Amino acid sequence: MATFIGHQLLHFTRYSMAHRVLFLTLKTFSFTGGIEKVCRTICRTLYDIGEEAAAEPMVYSMYDENYDRDSRYLKKQQYQGFKGNRKIFVLKAFFKGITADAVILSHVHLLSIGYFIKRFSPGTKVYLIAHGIEIWKKFPEPKLKALRRLDKIICVSEFTAEKIKNIHGIDQKKLEVLNNCLDPFYYFHKEFTKPKDLLKRYGLTEDHTILMSLCRLSSSEKYKGYDNTLAILPQLVKKYPKLQYLLAGKYDEEEKIRIDKLIAKYKITDHVKLLGFVDEAEVSDHFLLSDIFLLPSKKEGFGIVFIEAMASGLSVLGGNKDGSVDALRNGDLGILVDPDNLEEIEQALANMLAHPLRHEEKIELQKKVLASFNYEDYKESIKSLILNGTTAFHQLPKHNSYD
Repeated sequence: MATFIGHQLLHFTRYSMAHRVLFLTLKTFSFTGGIEKVCRTICRTLYDIGEEAAAEPMVYSMYDENYDRDSRYLKKQQYQGFKGNRKIFVLKAFFKGITADAVILSHVHLLSIGYFIKRFSPGTKVYLIAHGIEIWKKFPEPKLKALRRLDKIICVSEFTAEKIKNIHGIDQKKLEVLNNCLDPFYYFHKEFTKPKDLLKRYGLTEDHTILMSLCRLSSSEKYKGYDNTLAILPQLVKKYPKLQYLLAGKYDEEEKIRIDKLIAKYKITDHVKLLGFVDEAEVSDHFLLSDIFLLPSKKEGFGIVFIEAMASGLSVLGGNKDGSVDALRNGDLGILVDPDNLEEIEQALANMLAHPLRHEEKIELQKKVLASFNYEDYKESIKSLILNGTTAFHQLPKHNSYD
């Protein structure tokens, strides 16, 4: 009887105190990319939930160092970087994980750690954030077994959820969709004047009409849609001779050579600028510089860059065959096109160029984006996942924080 009471008291203590949460990441602060942005936002949700005394969070990052931490997102005592020491990271993550109430995996590459935590501590809830292409391929049986043992897979889009269900045969009940949100520190411009320093840097003037794409330019990932944008540009510049296409993002040398050849083939050298890597601090200014953001991709998991561009007042064009559909709210926030149909892309762009957004339309777009992808709702979803095992939460009417 005493043993039974002891177990009940232990159970009560475990679940009446703040939930112990371990968030495992590969990189969070030392690299800039879509997944890393998601990780930083989740870190901030844990910070805030910790302030509410609803959770005791800890974040382990395999490749970051301790000094990489951004204090806006996490307190010093809530974070540890392992500088690429995989063995120590795995050991500490395992022992920390089996004492946690919930473990969140930021990437499928961390699946094996989650699997062993679950085996040795069945009561610990283990969740995986599924982003996109990293989980859209066939897995060997041991990895598939580990995937099926998870308590929930949190998918960033309906497209990603559907791919996981079809490719891996995961039970629908284990899949939940939680769209990414705007970074809690994302700055909303109220004026949309093109930055003079960037105009000067790129040899542009106020008279130029500017298209922009921002993505990783990789020889191994040819699905972002900039090839088709380059292909239709010659037709567009006939009508808009002041048109400029800014293709931004880190590239490998092989891909740069290939893109340079396409530019030469289409005879659009005077209308395309390869910007290379754009520092995170300057991204929103590059959006202000531009008139239209386009990325007619085919394998985008979600596309945080879409919602950031729209939050900066930009008209946006995306593909209708991937997670871009979620980011553009099925076409309510931007234009969706068949990414393989050059004529459709060209016609959509021509219509957008003919009808540029007015100032008040840009402000309205910002409000709609914030209503759809705001941090507060995202935080409540993560909190509900930790406390209730589901991202669904009861949303009370509230004043729009943008105003």
